[in-house]
Amino acid sequence: MDVVRWGIVATGNISGSFTKDLALLPDAEVTAVASRSMAAADRFAETHGIAQRFDDYRALIDSKAVDVLYIGTPHPQHYAVARAALDAGIAVLCEKPITLNARQGRDLVELSRRTGTLFAEAMWMRTDPVIQAYFEDLRSGVIGEPLQVLADFGFFKPQLPERLLRPDLGGGALLDLGIYPATFAYMVLGKPEAMTAMAQLSDEGVDLVTSMIWKYPAAMASLTCGMTAQLPWIASVSGAEGSLMLPGRWHHPDHYVRRTAAGDEQIAVPKSGLGYHYEAAEVMRSLRAGLFECPAFPHDETIDILELLDEARRQTGVVYPGDDEYLGG
Repeated sequence: MDVVRWGIVATGNISGSFTKDLALLPDAEVTAVASRSMAAADRFAETHGIAQRFDDYRALIDSKAVDVLYIGTPHPQHYAVARAALDAGIAVLCEKPITLNARQGRDLVELSRRTGTLFAEAMWMRTDPVIQAYFEDLRSGVIGEPLQVLADFGFFKPQLPERLLRPDLGGGALLDLGIYPATFAYMVLGKPEAMTAMAQLSDEGVDLVTSMIWKYPAAMASLTCGMTAQLPWIASVSGAEGSLMLPGRWHHPDHYVRRTAAGDEQIAVPKSGLGYHYEAAEVMRSLRAGLFECPAFPHDETIDILELLDEARRQTGVVYPGDDEYLGG
């Protein structure tokens, strides 16, 4: 497979950023795009030089024009699109969270394993060079055992996008924003033994703010996400010997700060592009190796995090219409 052919489903901002970064990979080619309207697909295709365009994702899948499908739709649409692609033997890189709930996620993982078709969550920070260097430093023991994790992700806008406010679109802070702090804490400490979640809900029943405490035998994680205040967007891990801190917009940083008895040290790591091509390159390596699971995006961890988000929603009373969507072919 000299060149990996990519298909793009949905033409929003994140799909545009991902497609722009694919141009940095000489062995990647975007051959098709699908949107809800042909006009949107045409505009996206003209912008990015894509030959084939469709107004239906199934038509793209049936065209056999791609090796990998990138799914950038709102959360409630992930399950149906990903399942159709995996059923057709087309590899999938699906935006996070991969589904509304763990039940749907488990079904996709089982289908991936049953068919031997690659499936991965597009949690791009896992492949970010700064994040990877950060975790190498953490594993070295420079701050001792991790005892406290802090992470937040939140913003304020006078007018929020409609998709963030509608339950039928999987709206709310937790799935859109909270998955970043949740993934970060999981990468540091794994699955907690207990969790407490609290939220402020909108009149429509989506969470405007959610805070979670994850408890471990000898550690704690405090995680916050929200859409009512401009949070600092900082993530840190602390131990007895110091701390490692990722600064604002920490999910795609250009450096981190190591704080120990020796003082503060800023650690910069070279990067290129917008940061999305690193996850694409990981998918392509795994695809060429014949894998159905990318080492950087472990299925079990993806499902564990979905289960934690499910529990947070259960505790805070956030329910989506798509939670009961039919599973199966």
